[in-house]
Amino acid sequence: MIVASAVGPRLLLGPGHQRIRTSCLARRGMLHSECESVEHVRLGPGVCYDLAGRDGTEAAWYVLRGTVDLIDCPEQPQRPLGRGVLLLAPSGRDVHLHGGPLGAELLCVTVLPAEASRALPSRRPPRRPPRRPPRRPPRRPEVGRARPATDG
Repeated sequence: MIVASAVGPRLLLGPGHQRIRTSCLARRGMLHSECESVEHVRLGPGVCYDLAGRDGTEAAWYVLRGTVDLIDCPEQPQRPLGRGVLLLAPSGRDVHLHGGPLGAELLCVTVLPAEASRALPSRRPPRRPPRRPPRRPPRRPEVGRARPATDG
């Protein structure tokens, strides 16, 4: 299920001309309970998007368009991520993304970690017996209709 809002995406403003647009496409109540949310994020050129990780959720970031630089911590060099790259952020892990020279567009899927998912009840539908075709009533002989005569 995809949800659209008449309000449009949320716009976050940073220093200077930095812009981040986020749109929530789906939330937990609309999906299986392992999935917290699905979000579409647009980063302007050079924009820093620093996200604090939450214990109890993991995130998968998929680069749809453009490039972003990932910084795990300020002491480490940046790692460029291009279109088609998937970044997995484990439970509670901070993510620091910096938009490339032309900006970037990403999809983020936030889920419960595997140990939490295993504790949830199964959501498989119960197995139903195969449907039988409806029974047809037996044919009744036609009454009042003349039958052709036979020679014999």
